[in-house]
Amino acid sequence: MSVAGTAAPDLGRVFPGWALRAAFAAVAVGLCVAEATAGFWLGVSLLLAAAAVAMPRWLTAWFLIGVLAFTVLLRDQSVADWHPYVLIAGVHLLHILGSWMLVVAPSARVQPAALWPSARRFVLVQAPVQLVAAGALALASAFSGASVLGLAVVAGAGVLALAVALAAPLLVRPRG
Repeated sequence: MSVAGTAAPDLGRVFPGWALRAAFAAVAVGLCVAEATAGFWLGVSLLLAAAAVAMPRWLTAWFLIGVLAFTVLLRDQSVADWHPYVLIAGVHLLHILGSWMLVVAPSARVQPAALWPSARRFVLVQAPVQLVAAGALALASAFSGASVLGLAVVAGAGVLALAVALAAPLLVRPRG
């Protein structure tokens, strides 16, 4: 019973808030070891992972994501290589865990149901993104010897047109 004489609410199944930091550390170290191709980048990424776990408010989790994303440029890509797929899912998971670390204190008790919406979005986003990544890698390997400048210009124009189409409704001021 609390001081006021009321019982503490039964939260059901909970886990400690520090478990989110432990999960972040496990995913980060796994990605650092799997993706960092040079000793220097492995050291940098491991230091950023440690800082992200120790001080989430420093936002070093997103610097770590940037460094890990940079590692994709350091190796040859192919459709059969598992590294790009793991990197895509891993940095997305680091983003989610890093966001949770910002709002959940290590001493908190967390209900798994509170995390379900983000976990569900992770799965819903990863399914099509992994397919697009496989298609992009297949396309890149198909045109590896040829110049794809024209294709890149068309793709860039398409992305720009999509961004304008999606952003236009947000930029219109309401009449009042």
